[in-house]
Amino acid sequence: MYQIANRIGDLLARDNVRWALFLACLVIMLYGTFRPEPPPDLFAHSDKWGHVLGFTALALSARMALRFVPWPVFWLLIAGFAALLEFLQAAWRPLRIFSLGDAYANLLGVAIALGVVMTWHL
Repeated sequence: MYQIANRIGDLLARDNVRWALFLACLVIMLYGTFRPEPPPDLFAHSDKWGHVLGFTALALSARMALRFVPWPVFWLLIAGFAALLEFLQAAWRPLRIFSLGDAYANLLGVAIALGVVMTWHL
């Protein structure tokens, strides 16, 4: 198990892998946000879980790729992006609406990512 973790760590140490992971998360998040109709509910509150998990992955991958951005600036920008996407979804897609619950779920995903990064650095 330790060898597998080391190999994953070695792979993530490469800049091109970090950027590819970040760009993949960004494309998936943008597709999910701006698709014409909302995704189907798979279970109760599956939409909220999707927001939380999506922004956790996006924030973690963005932090790995954008290591050169200072901490406070990065976390303020990613939190602003999380809130802005929910607003833009309602503004640009006629069948989609702004949901404060979704915006909070986005911000919760960012907060979880921040907690993971801070724990990792301890």
